[in-house]
Amino acid sequence: MRGLVSRHPFGCWLAAATLSTLGDSVSFFALGWVASGLGAGAVGLVLTIESVPLAALVLVGGITADRYGVRQVMCACDLVMGVVMAALAVGSVGGTPLWGLAVVGFVSGCAAALRRPAEGVFPRLFGSQGLDRRLATVGSFSQVARLAGPAVGGVLVGALGLSGAAALDAASYLLVLFTLLSVRPPHAELAAGRTDGVSPWRRVTAAVRTATATGGVPATLLTIVGLAATALPLVMVALPLTGRDRGWDAGTTGLVSSGWIAGGLLVTVVVARRGAPPAALSVAGPVLASAGVVVLAATERPATAVAAMALVGVGCGLLTAGLLPSFVARTPADMLARFQSLLQLAQVGPVLLATPAVGWLCGALGVRTGLVAIAVVLAATALAARRAVTVPQLAPVTG
Repeated sequence: MRGLVSRHPFGCWLAAATLSTLGDSVSFFALGWVASGLGAGAVGLVLTIESVPLAALVLVGGITADRYGVRQVMCACDLVMGVVMAALAVGSVGGTPLWGLAVVGFVSGCAAALRRPAEGVFPRLFGSQGLDRRLATVGSFSQVARLAGPAVGGVLVGALGLSGAAALDAASYLLVLFTLLSVRPPHAELAAGRTDGVSPWRRVTAAVRTATATGGVPATLLTIVGLAATALPLVMVALPLTGRDRGWDAGTTGLVSSGWIAGGLLVTVVVARRGAPPAALSVAGPVLASAGVVVLAATERPATAVAAMALVGVGCGLLTAGLLPSFVARTPADMLARFQSLLQLAQVGPVLLATPAVGWLCGALGVRTGLVAIAVVLAATALAARRAVTVPQLAPVTG
């Protein structure tokens, strides 16, 4: 195993990280499904509680990774989450109350806030050659894993319950931890930790000023805000409620979510071979995704819903595959994790409002109303994407 890691360090890390992301997505589909059985308010509460520490601590995660090192922060968070999910696997054997689901969501949100900025930096530590393809591939694989989670989760919840899904997630965290301990990126010194005595507040404000003054970065962050306010609530809130509204069981709802897999995999294969998509195609991504949500709102047939979700997956994949390389290429070498923390904040911050809002819309005004609202916001995201999606010449990765 160690020999394989030494020969293909990035590929091994990517495989382990993708498996871990899949396991995490499976577990939180399971949490959302269990909570949705208690009502729309319950599932909104559980997922919102996870988003609160994500929004509150993600900037701290960027500071921590820049100061203490990317690998160190990732390893610590993976160890904590492995323990948490193992505890959930044992504790949920006899059933899990709402407060238990909320506690798991809160702790997971804290760990994710500290880890995500470091994880976003990690691919850059392997050098500048092929960075756009590498980043696009990581983003696509991560997206596919997150979106495949509900489909796999629907099957696993029916067969193994919440306990089994959590046990698999715990194992995936241990696998990626072992891989991280074995991988040595060639440019690890870029994020080996900085101890220049600058206060955390000054580190954050410096990153914000630099990001604001860097062309294309504000538009990128605004685009991510729109995507986060729509795609995540769609998968984690609106889709489970749609399944229950239409009489689908967990397996059928998971099957509908599998449309994300087909759409995301299609984008991933093309991006891995040809690099990031053209700007015009990336800008069209939110429009395609919006159309898929409209079809989902209009149909009650699972087969048509699968196709609709595939279109959403293609659209979101095209957008993120164009955004990520451009954003990272603009990131200063001494602010790698902090720029990533700003990106992560744009992803998790809107969820604090969008998740309960979608849950309320679906519960009070009907599932179709919630889906139409998601489609409108998603289509409007294309306006910001027009300014954000450019792929400049990538600068060499140096210290």
